[in-house]
Amino acid sequence: MFTSQFLMVRNHENLSLRRVQTTSRRVIRFFIVSALVATAACGEMSLKANAPAVVKNGAPLAKVAELPPSVVDAPIAYDIEPVLAAIEDAVPRTFGDIDRRIPNANNRRQEFAFAATRTPFKMSLEGDELTLTTTVEYQGRGWYDPLIGGAISGGCDKQELKPRLRVSVISDLKLTSNWQFKPRTRIRSIAPPTETERDQCRVTFLSIDVTGKVVEALRGQLVSRLPRVDAQLARFDLRSRIEKWYNLLNRSVKVGDSLWMVFNPGVVRYGGLRLNDTTLVADIRLFAQPVLISGPKPPERFSPLPPLQPAARSVGDSARVMIEAAIGYDVASEMLKKQLVGRTFRKYGRTVKIAYVRCYGLGDGRLAVGVQFSGSLKGEGYLVGTPKFDVASNMLYVPDLNFDVATSDKLVQGVAWLKREDVIDQLREIARFPLEDFLADTRNKVEEKMNRELTRGVHLNAKFKTGRVIDVLVLERAMIVRAEAVGTLGLSLDRELPPIKKALTLKVPKPS
Repeated sequence: MFTSQFLMVRNHENLSLRRVQTTSRRVIRFFIVSALVATAACGEMSLKANAPAVVKNGAPLAKVAELPPSVVDAPIAYDIEPVLAAIEDAVPRTFGDIDRRIPNANNRRQEFAFAATRTPFKMSLEGDELTLTTTVEYQGRGWYDPLIGGAISGGCDKQELKPRLRVSVISDLKLTSNWQFKPRTRIRSIAPPTETERDQCRVTFLSIDVTGKVVEALRGQLVSRLPRVDAQLARFDLRSRIEKWYNLLNRSVKVGDSLWMVFNPGVVRYGGLRLNDTTLVADIRLFAQPVLISGPKPPERFSPLPPLQPAARSVGDSARVMIEAAIGYDVASEMLKKQLVGRTFRKYGRTVKIAYVRCYGLGDGRLAVGVQFSGSLKGEGYLVGTPKFDVASNMLYVPDLNFDVATSDKLVQGVAWLKREDVIDQLREIARFPLEDFLADTRNKVEEKMNRELTRGVHLNAKFKTGRVIDVLVLERAMIVRAEAVGTLGLSLDRELPPIKKALTLKVPKPS
């Protein structure tokens, strides 16, 4: 029992001793903090931290995943007037002679005569079928020499409204897989436009169909001369025209200092023909993979024209081009100054103000931000982090921004609170790079450079709007922002182009 009482007393004494020791530590801590705060209120502290070192030969310019193919529309126009001239020459405007009798091969006692005048041919196009039409007005008369008595006659050469015939000629303008026209021109119809009496010329009592005779005469004229039309249409050398501008897109377009746009043309699709006044237009759609290349001008190359492929309706008509904006650290520093300079932080009786900001790349994908402080803390410290892109605000930000080790070690005593999460969170929120205007300016410059004459008679037309940011790279020389610009690309081609230069007709080595 004595032993038990003794232990109870010892335990009570130990508990009291611990309480006294805890209270003493709290009192000592209170006096130390109070002393530090009092000291901080009376003076300033200096900060001198070494700048983070740049990593030489650090992060390379990473490859970006390929964008979807871009579409380049290139309508190729041909003047169709030579074809019209050929068909006009094939069929004279006037033919026949009402005073010249023609024996009927099937009845030696019958004769007939006619005179006809046609209107100029008109063209229309439906699909790959070119149609030429004209209207013929004529007059005719027939004679019959009976066995007894004199010849008798009748006809439609005296009526006020002359009978008519509608003549229609068609040409198939389908392309072969080798981009060549193989035209086949033929007569579709020669017939009266109506069934009315006006458009019929029959001498009934003589059993002579003058209309039929005129139709036969017209058909003979056309059959003998339509090969000239085919020859004229076959002269449309579509392949060499397409191959010329196809390889023009293998040329590099300078869009900045040591920055080149290469289109990398690929599949070519044929969207059909259309007629614009006297111009035959072949709608050609090219699929390309435009890329930006840094460094010296890429060499020109020659690519054989791919085989003809029809254009699918679902391919779309937009172009996607990578634009690359290099943000120099002088520019980036100015952006940060607007966000950070003048910001003030207060705690424990101290006031720390951001007086100056500069930033630079560490070469390993991270950004260093040098901050000069004023107020209760004077000097320069450094924060580091990896920039990301905020889609909602269209800004670069640094989600992991924090004081580097050297600066953190120097932030002791009364300003150690600068390392607290609430302060760091504020700095992360403030330290942002607005990119909207910068990207728009870069897009406009790229667009301006791409709207140009590639060669005499071939103009490249580009119109873009900035799309999504794809990648942000922090290099030693600059921050690189890559964005996808979505818009349209087109080639405007004059009707007559100069021949392909020898530089673009290099021999292509045969595959091994």
